Amino acid sequence: MSHHRNLIIGTAGHIDHGKTVLVKALTGRDTDRLEEEKRRGISIDLGFAPMVLSDGSVAGIVDVPGHENFVRNMMAGATGIDLALLVVAADDGVMPQTREHLAIIEFLGVSKAIVAITKIDIVDGDLMEMVIEDVGELLSGTRYQESTIVAVSAVKGEGIADLKAEIEKQAAGLKLKDDKLPPRLPVDRVFTLKGIGTVVTGTLWSGTVKVSDRLELLPGAVPVRIRSLEVHDSGREAAFAGERVAVNLAGVSRNQVNRGDVLASPGYLPPTYIVDASIKLLPASKPLKRGTRIRFHHGTRELMGRIYPLEGNEIMAGDESAAQIRLESKGIVIPQDRFVIRSYSPVTTIGGGAIVDAHPPKHRQKDSSAITEFKKLQSFDPASQLEVYLGRMEVPSTLELLSSLTGLDPETARENIRNLCKSKKAVMLGDTDTDFFVSRKLYAGKEASVMNMLDEFHGENPLQNGMPRETLKARIFPEWENRPADYLLGTMETEKKIEMEGKLIRLHGRKATATIDETQLLEAVVLKLETGPSQPPDLKELASIFEKDPKLIRELLTLAEEQNRVVKVSQDLYFSRNAIDGFMKSLKASAGDEGVTVSDFRKMIDTTRKYAVPLLEYFDREKLTVRVGDRRIVKNKNS
Repeated sequence: MSHHRNLIIGTAGHIDHGKTVLVKALTGRDTDRLEEEKRRGISIDLGFAPMVLSDGSVAGIVDVPGHENFVRNMMAGATGIDLALLVVAADDGVMPQTREHLAIIEFLGVSKAIVAITKIDIVDGDLMEMVIEDVGELLSGTRYQESTIVAVSAVKGEGIADLKAEIEKQAAGLKLKDDKLPPRLPVDRVFTLKGIGTVVTGTLWSGTVKVSDRLELLPGAVPVRIRSLEVHDSGREAAFAGERVAVNLAGVSRNQVNRGDVLASPGYLPPTYIVDASIKLLPASKPLKRGTRIRFHHGTRELMGRIYPLEGNEIMAGDESAAQIRLESKGIVIPQDRFVIRSYSPVTTIGGGAIVDAHPPKHRQKDSSAITEFKKLQSFDPASQLEVYLGRMEVPSTLELLSSLTGLDPETARENIRNLCKSKKAVMLGDTDTDFFVSRKLYAGKEASVMNMLDEFHGENPLQNGMPRETLKARIFPEWENRPADYLLGTMETEKKIEMEGKLIRLHGRKATATIDETQLLEAVVLKLETGPSQPPDLKELASIFEKDPKLIRELLTLAEEQNRVVKVSQDLYFSRNAIDGFMKSLKASAGDEGVTVSDFRKMIDTTRKYAVPLLEYFDREKLTVRVGDRRIVKNKNS
């Protein structure tokens, strides 16, 4: 194996069956590090040791406690292992924790196991045969029924060479962890070293981490930086998927980190309170009724939650069923992650399974669409997963977000989203893969909404050349970012469904249409503004003069503004374009380098303060003048 193909071996088995002694025989290291463990002669917490393989690569061994009171600790260590070393003592045979640990490693998806029968130096041949037979019955019907059984005496060294050889053989055929995915490391130990600071350890489930990388600590999204790395007691610049890693963190104190937290790339793992999962109950467990409170063990974390079957009101013992788990604290999961469930009280292992949907909606009882989506997602087909997630979204999604929701590596997500776009099931709102994606259904719905809103607008406002584009965007795309919304509108314009002109948007070919009477009224209004150029009537006065509804007068003035015949200076005050150009010409000709006051300008164009102030404020907005104290300085006087 290269340094990119790393192996984690995890022990399993009943208390006092010799797991820790066996690990010492394989590695030369005593994994019982706590004073209480040495005093009581039992493992309480996780122990770790490196094992050098024949090709020079190093496997990490996780030694777990076997006592029933420490199953929670056992699961924190068993998660993330590639090969299980199930230990059964020859003088005891199969015991309760042997069975529970075997169920746990199977629920966690550990693909292969080796059985080590220990303490063979203290039993006779007949007892040995009985233990081998018991082990065979234990493994029957499990994924480990073809596992190799190796008899050893860790104390005398008998069979250790054979066990090492079997480990080498199994290691060669294992599918190991994915370094193409972003980094993810569930924390199983936290401590402080003097002069170094906060250190966390765990198995790197995916990706690569390097010194100086910036990650986040979940579920609290605490930003951290890797100060240094250690793998099997050696300092490293980088660590790879499948390795046991000690990470010295900058930016976080010891009391901010707990076992069960997860180190990950920023934004890669959005926390969740709800998951849909395929759950299998052990044959000896009781039926799980809807709403039953359970303990959810995932990674190195234990969470409380409740079970809600997607079909029926309970999951029967021995059955495998689709269910929603509603968690009481944030979970950090992606599809295909494995987990174990234990009863709330008394605390016993009752089942486990795989995450199918890490971010589902909250399902109603007897929701047939939930089952349909679940089955589509359960195939773990990348295109199907992406299609389901896109279909739920009311806003455009980035490739990065889709990768994190589905648990797909970015390249796989990119390839499959492209195929969905080619098959017209998705639409890319942009020209590159860094842009946004929506389902075809959402795209078509937004397109229809734009057409309907504009059609309605034209019907109600025949005198207007179009609707303000930002008003339409605020109504049709309230939660969208500007870029994808503008891209969709731009595509519609290219397809000659709409037209955009300045700040206006309209249906293709639909411009303002005035009747003969309205056209005549428009000419009269413009003439009225031009007759008294420096003191024109405001909107209310115009409506009174012509005895028309102010709304109609405003629409006509808006049309004249689009024709560049009038200028809107304030909310209800309009000037003719000729008047505005004349005022600006006078300003440039008469204002010196020191500019003009309101009083100067009022006298210059023969008007009152009522008109002079809004006119100068309009010139400021248009950047034709700039206000300095109580004076206006004319910009670009010679242009």
